[in-house]
Amino acid sequence: MTKDGYESTMNGCRSILYFTNSTLWGGAEEHICGLLRKLSRRLFRAHLVCDPTMYERFRVGTPGHIDITPLAFSSPKHVAAAIRFARLLVREQFQIVHSHMFWSSLFASPVAWASRVPIIVETLHGTEAWRTGWKANWTVDRATTRFVSKYIAVCESDARFLENKKQVPAQKIAIIHNGVDTRRFAVPQDARKAIRHALGFTEADSVLIMVARLHPGKGHRVLLDAMRQLLHFYPKLKLICLGEGEGEPELRALCESFGLAHCVRLVGYQKNVPEWLTAADVNVLPSFYEGLPLTILEAMACGLPTVASNVGGIPEAIEDGVSGLLVPPGDPHRLAEALSVLVRDVAMRGRFGHAARARVEQGFTFEQQISSTERMYLELCDALNANRLEPANSHVLEPGRESSASSMPVPSAGSDLSTMCAATHEAYNTEHS
Repeated sequence: MTKDGYESTMNGCRSILYFTNSTLWGGAEEHICGLLRKLSRRLFRAHLVCDPTMYERFRVGTPGHIDITPLAFSSPKHVAAAIRFARLLVREQFQIVHSHMFWSSLFASPVAWASRVPIIVETLHGTEAWRTGWKANWTVDRATTRFVSKYIAVCESDARFLENKKQVPAQKIAIIHNGVDTRRFAVPQDARKAIRHALGFTEADSVLIMVARLHPGKGHRVLLDAMRQLLHFYPKLKLICLGEGEGEPELRALCESFGLAHCVRLVGYQKNVPEWLTAADVNVLPSFYEGLPLTILEAMACGLPTVASNVGGIPEAIEDGVSGLLVPPGDPHRLAEALSVLVRDVAMRGRFGHAARARVEQGFTFEQQISSTERMYLELCDALNANRLEPANSHVLEPGRESSASSMPVPSAGSDLSTMCAATHEAYNTEHS
């Protein structure tokens, strides 16, 4: 795409492709759905590429005018999918490619760069603490920063991680906090009674709720261990776990071995999260690492007090002792102590819940998130047109020089995507040496 061609498209809608290859539904997927629902149709034309297993959920959760392309792209071996993705980018001439989370960005950004997309955006949804051993080698991350136009950090801790670990220049980082549509969380109290009744719980029960993927990093085992301690003092204590994931069989086995099967309900994925939150008395999130989890903000919007780990962006939302309680990660005893405080003190739950709702309304609304995101897109486009932003594909925009990437051979279906990525990096380095 020539620079003149790009500028001419900017007189109308800016075209954005969102990319995720996740096969499980969580906060990042809700985040994408929210963007697709609320993004200005006057200013932007949005398109989503997602894993085929997620197509129906995204289709239900997004407006009908949003085009969604299912594409299996979860392994570096899927070069055929990379080629299909590249062809889509070239055919539709997207101005912006915006990917979410590490694995999605690992695939989308190099292909977008090789396909000459001028603006590439990545959103970090956590500090990637799962990257240990060889996975904690940041060489590739640091190399790709040169062709990513902007990184979105959903909290301050993510921004520090980008600067310190991935060595992203500060001017390439935008902090845009996650937000929630507070209107969705004005739920009639009838829902509370109905859900409790369906689960076999009563109004006399103290009900905890945890909304998270069933993954070891979320700390379900720590919570079950805390539950085992608390039941000795609070026999009417109950727990609802919303979410799906590979950890479900292990958690069910733990419930049996801990003697918790009678008081814990693993209910899987549920689309009506506000109603489920209303059924509970206390929200819990004992994660080992986080960005700024939507489930925390959603519980706060419901006026529900939260006990959560003091990690990532959680303390940016929850004021310890004011709108919730923060505990060290991986400590079931400290978690049990904090839960005990709120289980026995109804008045404190009310104060914390009221403060939590006010905190969300002041600083974590979806309107604020959308406004900041749209402004960032427009600023990037304006800077590109005014030559204040080096295009992600600047090597193909230099007058009088032919891009070596354009002459690169298209990899065969049996080759490895890493070969293509390495080739694009080599081409870039050759041109800028």
